Amino acid sequence: MARRVKLGLAAGLLACTAGAAWSATAPSASEQEQREADDRVIAARCGTPAFEKQFFRSSQAAVRATSIARGRRPEDSEKAITALRRSPFILVSSNADCAAQLDRLKEVMRARPAQRGSQKSGNAR
Repeated sequence: MARRVKLGLAAGLLACTAGAAWSATAPSASEQEQREADDRVIAARCGTPAFEKQFFRSSQAAVRATSIARGRRPEDSEKAITALRRSPFILVSSNADCAAQLDRLKEVMRARPAQRGSQKSGNAR
């Protein structure tokens, strides 16, 4: 019995490790939508009203360009992102964490135009 438990645990650990490695290379649409929902909440919690508005517009443009969840209609992705929003106190526990989070969000915003440009050139082929 103990041997079966050890084998089961080893197999489960191996499956989790393999799943995590695959997930790191190819995030699913729901993971991308959850990340986008979290980013919107962080922008609202940590950023100024102007930054939140700018980030939200950038986020919506990314969803419309289907850079978030390919193969889904943008309206469906927006509904999912809205439904996936979590409490800001879970995502950012203190105001001291906000500076690092805002830096990451600014980097995300800078990367988005490059992503859309690469998608347009990829679609033209």
